[in-house]
Parts: sequence; structure tokens; C-alpha cells
Amino acid sequence: MADDQLSRDLASLKIDRSAPPKRRGALIMTLLVLAGLGAVGYFVVYPRVHSALSTPSVKTATVQLVSPSQASIQLTATGYVVAQVSAKVAAKVPGRIATIEVVEGQEIKKGQKVATLENVDHRSAIATAQARASAARARVQIARSNVVELKDKISRDKPLADRGVISSEGVRDMQARIGSLDAAVVAAQAEVNAADAEARSLQVQLGSYEIVSPIDGTVVKKLVEVGEGVSPGFGTPGVIEVVDMSSLVVEVDVPEARLEQVGDPKKDPKACEIVLDAYASKRFLGHVLEIGRRVNRAKATVPVKIAFDERPPEVLPEMAARVSFLDKKMDKAQMQEAPKLVVPASAVTKRNGADVLFLLDDDRVRMRTIKVGGDVNGSKILETEIPTGTKVVLDPPADLIDGAKVKESK
Repeated sequence: MADDQLSRDLASLKIDRSAPPKRRGALIMTLLVLAGLGAVGYFVVYPRVHSALSTPSVKTATVQLVSPSQASIQLTATGYVVAQVSAKVAAKVPGRIATIEVVEGQEIKKGQKVATLENVDHRSAIATAQARASAARARVQIARSNVVELKDKISRDKPLADRGVISSEGVRDMQARIGSLDAAVVAAQAEVNAADAEARSLQVQLGSYEIVSPIDGTVVKKLVEVGEGVSPGFGTPGVIEVVDMSSLVVEVDVPEARLEQVGDPKKDPKACEIVLDAYASKRFLGHVLEIGRRVNRAKATVPVKIAFDERPPEVLPEMAARVSFLDKKMDKAQMQEAPKLVVPASAVTKRNGADVLFLLDDDRVRMRTIKVGGDVNGSKILETEIPTGTKVVLDPPADLIDGAKVKESK
């Protein structure tokens, strides 16, 4: 009996593995959630907080290239080189291009032939009109010969009719026919005149198959190729584009609120400095030529045209340009001075007794030892070559070192 009771007691202590482990699963889930939150905090939140607390925020400026006229600049505007005299040379009549007798870049004169149209059909029409005129002349000659012949016959037969040798009725018939023959002569002559007029008109129109330039200038673009069709008022607007290079000016948009600084071009044209984007190291003298008579309401600007004092040969239409309006005119010697690299004076600091700049490279700084020249309007002239547009740190902290991570202030 005692053994049976012991067996039952031991059986009651057996683990029932079919029951779900509720408490153990909940514990594991809780641990996983806490681990995930810890990972997010460590890998996402902590770096941001640490960066915000430990990365210094700095202000920056850029290395710039300035000219001697910098101190005289009142206003700067950008625009493009445009031609005041240009033409898209087109055909007067529709047709197909037979020849193009100029090339891009070629200088041409007013009235010079630049292209021809196929004119075989037109020449055929001229030949047809001339043939009709010749046929009409032949009919005139025949009609006149008939009149002469009939008059001769009347002069022979009338005396005979008067003497009663022949019938007078035949003579009267011939005299009546003279009127109709004279009318035939007039009609044939009218045909001659009409055919001659048509031939002359077609001959004049033949000149329209030669396309000539209406201005002196330079061919800047071919608009069609040999074999292509052209038609006045439809399709291709011209055969070539010609520009008078001596008429090139720079057109810029000046803010309406600052138009007063442009001055009066008729009384006292304001001096300007022109810099072409294609030749950024060269500067050209110019002056205000004309202030436009329209205002762009959307941009609140007024177009202003600037003429070159001496047009440089390298300038081309549609080149981008920057124009600086000066309060005094610069002489050629000043314009020939090379532009200088400058940085704000507050960007230059000392490290180990040497002048240095901290250049911003992404989110880190690179310390660069430099050689400084004179001052220009609160900026320092750099004698060390550094690319223009390079960002430099202003008022660098005393503990800023090479390679340090920084955050640029917006």
C-alpha cells in the first residue's frame, strides 16, 4: 500500500508539457522589445544628440576673385550678349535649296548671294512664255501679209470692176475683209504684248531664286541644308542667320527699384565693367547705351543695354555676361590689372605664428597655411592659390584643429 501511495505522489509531480508556456513567452517578448528600443537609442538617437552637443557650428564665406573696380561698383546685373542688327535671311518664293554658298563664320556683304533655289521649272515657264510670244509675232506677220496681199488684189481688180470687166461685188467683198484682217493683226499684236510681259515677269521672278543677304555681317548659323524645302511664312524661318558683330551689346535686367543707379544714358552714360563668363579673367570697359521702355511686371526688372567701348573680337552673341555699374570710369591701365583672390579678414587666423585658413570640405575642415597680401574693402588678398568658390570658416574657434568635424550655420 505504501508503495502504491508513493507511486501516485511521484506521478503528481510530473510536468505537463502540453500546457502553453504563457509566462515564458511574455518574458521573452518583453526582453526583445527592450533590446530593440536600446538599439534605436544607441544607433539613432545617441549619435544625433552627441553630434548636436559636441560638433561646433561655424559660419562660412567663399574665396572670391575681385577686380580693382570693386570699390567703385554700385550695382551688378547679369544678362547676355545680343545683336542689335541681325537677320534670318529667307527666300522670297517657295522652293527647294539647290546650293548654299556660304559657311558659318564667314563674313559677307549686303547683296551677296548666299544660296539658290532649284529653278528648272521656272526656267521652263519662261521658255514657254517666250515661245508663245514668238508664235504670236508669227501670227502678226501672217495677218499683216494677208492685209497687204488683199490690198494689192483690190488695187488690181478695182479698175477692172470700174470698167465692167469683172464684177464689182468681189471687190466690195475684199474691201470688207480688210477690216477683219486689220482686227486680226491687232489681236495678234496683243497676244505678243501679253506673252512678252509674262516672259519679263517670269524673268524678274527668276532673281528671287537667288537668296541674297540684306545686311553686312557674319554668318552665325545655317538653318537648312541642300535639298530641304523652304517657303516664306511657313516652316523654316530662313536659310541662314547673319549678325552684324559691330552691333553686339550686353542686355541685362536691372531691378526696377535700383534703376536710378543706372543713370541717364543720354546726358551722362554711366561707365561699366563687363565680364564674360567664357573669359572670366578678362574685363572690358563699357557704358550704358539704352534703358528699355518696358517693365517686366513678373520680375520687376527693366532691360538695360550696355555697349562695349572697344568691342573685343572674342565676344559672340548669346554669351552670358556680368555687368558692374561703376560710380567712376576706370582707365585701361586699371582694367589690365589682374583680378585678385580675396577672403573676408575674419577668416584669416594664426596657428603656430603662421596665417591659416580653415577650408570646409563636406562636414570637416582642412587647415591651410597661406600667404596674405594687402587689404581690399575689409578683405584680405590671398597670394596663395586657392580655387574661387572654396568655402572658408569665419572667426574659427581657438580650439579648432585640422580635420575637425563641424556643422555649417544656415
